[in-house]
Amino acid sequence: MTRQYNNPHGKSEQFETKFVNQDNLQKIILEGDSATLVNVARGIAKKIIRISRSQIRNIYGTSKKIEMNLKEDNARECYNKLILLKPKLEYAKGRSKGEGEKKAFSVLVDSLSKAIDMIDAKPERMKNFFNFFEAILAYHRAEGGN
Repeated sequence: MTRQYNNPHGKSEQFETKFVNQDNLQKIILEGDSATLVNVARGIAKKIIRISRSQIRNIYGTSKKIEMNLKEDNARECYNKLILLKPKLEYAKGRSKGEGEKKAFSVLVDSLSKAIDMIDAKPERMKNFFNFFEAILAYHRAEGGN
């Protein structure tokens, strides 16, 4: 589904709700492809410019706590906590105001939820996910996210 909207910088853009494709996510999460991670994270950041940094950092903070506790022997426990990010993302999306912000959250929720589904409690895949999320946050800031 594609919709027209004006971003905060006054430019009209096409808004793709299915921005991230399965092949790119597999390269990022399963293979750890850094070049794909950078390109996709930058693209997502441009699509989620309407989300405030604090909204993203709230969710990112939870993932960072999980990352800091990740060890080989507790991967299943950390993965279970990571899965709980999905309802937290949906909750944040539900609290968003305005169609542009809701659509931006749809891109973030869709991207991160699909990535979480690929992890399968493997520590290396979790690290790839954390790097992906961190890159999205960094590019969001670089793109002028509030």
